[in-house]
Amino acid sequence: MTLFRRPTPEQVVRDHSADVLRLLRRIFGPHADVDDVFQAVFVEVIRSLPAFKGEAKLKTWIHRITLNVAYQEMRMQYKEREVRATDDFETLPLIADPQSVDVFERAEQRRMLYEGLRELSPKKRFAVILHDIEGCTLKEIAETTGRPLQTVASQVRAGRAELADWFARRGTLEEKQTQTKKVGASR
Repeated sequence: MTLFRRPTPEQVVRDHSADVLRLLRRIFGPHADVDDVFQAVFVEVIRSLPAFKGEAKLKTWIHRITLNVAYQEMRMQYKEREVRATDDFETLPLIADPQSVDVFERAEQRRMLYEGLRELSPKKRFAVILHDIEGCTLKEIAETTGRPLQTVASQVRAGRAELADWFARRGTLEEKQTQTKKVGASR
């Protein structure tokens, strides 16, 4: 039997900050300002470190704390969210380079994905992000979140369905661009 050796706060931050930041950016979107949430995660990790007994992997334990802190933040945002105006496509510059169009379309698809994800309840959003974006298995998500496996599976299915409905209501990027061109041509 090997003795458990508790890591120092410096080791924890050094070894796990990149993973925490990546997960937060996946949860809140690639361009979200996650500095405050990132800091809150490590404040909680360091505060709770003396209670860590090594029964779970340190990475799993930190992942769970990250999800809990992010979930609290998402719940606050979900309650306070406002209906936001969509981007004004008429003000976007014309792009002549076909490669730039691909980059623009991918960036727009990513923006729309995260806009749609923000519309999901925090539990469904977590389930979809962890499963479909992070690549976690349903079992891993259940263990990390402390939810029953069937609940996680149900949340993934429901989140995907709501996201699909949201995209259907919003229309595709191509439909928006066509509408914008029609409006611009009629002026």
